[in-house]
Amino acid sequence: MNKFLGIVLIVAFSTFNVFSQKKISGKIADSKTGEGLPAAHVIIKDTYTGTIANEDGEYSLVVKSFPATIVVRYIGFETQEKTIDEDFDGYLDFLLEESVAQMEELVVTTEDPAIRIMKEVIARKKVWRAKLETYAAEGYSRQQLLNDTTIVSISESASELFWHKEKGPREVLKSRRQTANIEGANNFAGVSYLPNFYDDELEIAGFDVVGITDERALKYYTFKLVEFTSIDDRIVFEISVAPKRKLQPLFEGTIFVLDEEFALLSVKLKPNNVIVFPPPVQDFNLYYEQQFSNFGGDFWLPVDVRINGLVKVGIVGLRFPPIGFHQVSKINNYQVNVELPDTLYKRRSWISVDSTTIDKSDSLFATSIDPVPLSEKEEEAYTELDSTATLQKAFEPKGFLSKFIKLDDGDDNSESAVQAGSGNSAARASAKRGSQNRSVIRKFVSNLSPIGRFNRVDVFQFGLKHNKTYYNRRLSSEVKFGYSTGYEEFTYGGRLNWWPLKKTRRFVVSANYAADTRTSYDSELYNPFIASFLPLLGYDDYFNYYRNEGGSLSFGYRPRRSRFTYRLFYTLEKHESINFKTSYDIIGRDFIQRINPGIEDGTLSSIRFQISTGDNANNFGAVEMNGARLSVEQSAKAIGSDWNFTRLEFNMFKRFNTFYKKRFFPNALDVRVNAGTYLGDLPVQENGALDASFGYLTPFGGFRSKRYIPYQGASYFAVNAEHNFRSVPFEMLGWRKAPQTGLSLIAFGGIGKTWNPNENINQFNILGSDDLHIEVGGSLSNIFSLFRIDVAVRLDDPGIYPGISIARFF
Repeated sequence: MNKFLGIVLIVAFSTFNVFSQKKISGKIADSKTGEGLPAAHVIIKDTYTGTIANEDGEYSLVVKSFPATIVVRYIGFETQEKTIDEDFDGYLDFLLEESVAQMEELVVTTEDPAIRIMKEVIARKKVWRAKLETYAAEGYSRQQLLNDTTIVSISESASELFWHKEKGPREVLKSRRQTANIEGANNFAGVSYLPNFYDDELEIAGFDVVGITDERALKYYTFKLVEFTSIDDRIVFEISVAPKRKLQPLFEGTIFVLDEEFALLSVKLKPNNVIVFPPPVQDFNLYYEQQFSNFGGDFWLPVDVRINGLVKVGIVGLRFPPIGFHQVSKINNYQVNVELPDTLYKRRSWISVDSTTIDKSDSLFATSIDPVPLSEKEEEAYTELDSTATLQKAFEPKGFLSKFIKLDDGDDNSESAVQAGSGNSAARASAKRGSQNRSVIRKFVSNLSPIGRFNRVDVFQFGLKHNKTYYNRRLSSEVKFGYSTGYEEFTYGGRLNWWPLKKTRRFVVSANYAADTRTSYDSELYNPFIASFLPLLGYDDYFNYYRNEGGSLSFGYRPRRSRFTYRLFYTLEKHESINFKTSYDIIGRDFIQRINPGIEDGTLSSIRFQISTGDNANNFGAVEMNGARLSVEQSAKAIGSDWNFTRLEFNMFKRFNTFYKKRFFPNALDVRVNAGTYLGDLPVQENGALDASFGYLTPFGGFRSKRYIPYQGASYFAVNAEHNFRSVPFEMLGWRKAPQTGLSLIAFGGIGKTWNPNENINQFNILGSDDLHIEVGGSLSNIFSLFRIDVAVRLDDPGIYPGISIARFF
């Protein structure tokens, strides 16, 4: 009976609490002018519960218990309080009076008073921050996307926010709503990734920025006392903030500090001109405003964040409308130094979704969520923006290049839709059969692609390749067929890939068979198709070639949560020399190509193990690469091979950030190391190579002062490195807008050598290095945001070698 009564009482009180809460609203304005006071802070006295006013001074607030005292604060005005009870019904407006306070005379010294004030702010922050271990709070955020000044989308979210001193923030989305032209999955409104200007360091648009209350702040910023105002008869210092360091990403603007407490009340800051982006970004502006309150306690916590941004993107011939961004977020109902759920930090992601509430967003926003009231423009946007008002339409580019960019408007122009309205049923049935037949043909043809290349052995090689996936991409196939017009042989082959594990592609089995022309040394930079352009235009052919026919079986596996991929290959191939070459080119240079040297004919049977991590696909130095690959191959007569050898190969790309690490694009050192060696009787067609420049095309990873033909070697090693100083040298010379041009200054160097058995050098015309190849040089990159000019100086065999290559974008 007592248990039953307890349940009844719990239900009764819970119901009473739900029905007793009320949402109050009103306007906060200047009593003299009647103008609204944007972002005025509204709290329920003696609690961490509150909100902020919108840009018109309008607010709304859910009050869960009565009586309640509503407190409104605004810098420069007297705080005002009003008490209401459960019978209150209507608007609760506040007309604030200006606050006037007398400031004591300042003692004139050589040091600006703001220095002393900020020293005290930093010291007091250090004391209370040391005591702040965790907090939980409620968050609300609203984002606008604008085409210049016109709202094109709105997204809102309500969430639970958690913060741990050591582990950082986490956010659980409870509810969200958005205009009808975007999906919920594309609603990225949140509060956990927003800046707290009381932090020592902040990440702004990818730049690490020293905060204004960091212990080092006085070394990085110039603080000056500009003016003083008041709140509740207490002095508020208005202090200007300017960067001391011209090349460091920092803030500039104004902050407001409360006297006696020496606490930040408000900040109005923007990033300095170091925080810019190279083309195609033409302009990038961000402005931040944030307020703080101690809610009557010891800790000064963020009340809100307001962000305004504008980005302009374009290149010659392609211009996008200005992309505007506006966000207002508030945080309230703090619970300080509470135990946080362990499950929050088992996930790597900062943000998770509460599946039990996210589908009830409309009802939650109507009953229990305190959004910042919508402005009139925002209410119109919710009413007028429907699913046809796509972002593609809103940001449709202009310029002569825009015709090459196809934006999907979602129109159904499919053939089946057109046929649906055709004549009688017989005609429709016939059309359907014809459509099905055409569909099969279209699917087959759509998976076909041409293949081709040109070299002094194949001459013109033409063919077709067919790719297809099956069973939800768990099986893929590739079949190819072609013909080489030079030594007059057909080329053909096929490949199957199978991913047998359900719900994962971490394990793959592959089988391959091919009869084709093969290069007798591999290149990490150029494939046979790219290499076609040199002989086609009458320059040295980059490769040597032989005929290869055979197959391989391989297994690849990447363990869960591992950065490494392991592969095992078994290869069985027949290798034959090709005794043919042509010196034909399409421009008639009459250049005589070197002979295609023979190889050691025979059968290769080998087992190869490979371990790799990261990215090993060379991109000509256009973007950052971090990856490594190590392989060990064993060939033995015991398994049917004509050769006994063990071959080891290593290849690595690595980036090291060096100077100005707080920038989005810090100075960086990029290194490539490749090496190989062997034991036994390695056939010449299994040699390695140190890449050369592709004529006057001089990409990163090869020797820029070695033209056309690479160094070949049974054993080899090379280290290529380049340091990207980006625009910093130009900025040091006083060109402050250099980062916006994207221009970068790069220094590079390389060293390498190959080794070959003496008997192979003459017999197979091997072109190796006689001694160490050593080069240094410099580059001007991102010219017209497309290319770079390189000048290499060879030291072991003096010479100057100019070249051009793809710009290093990132």
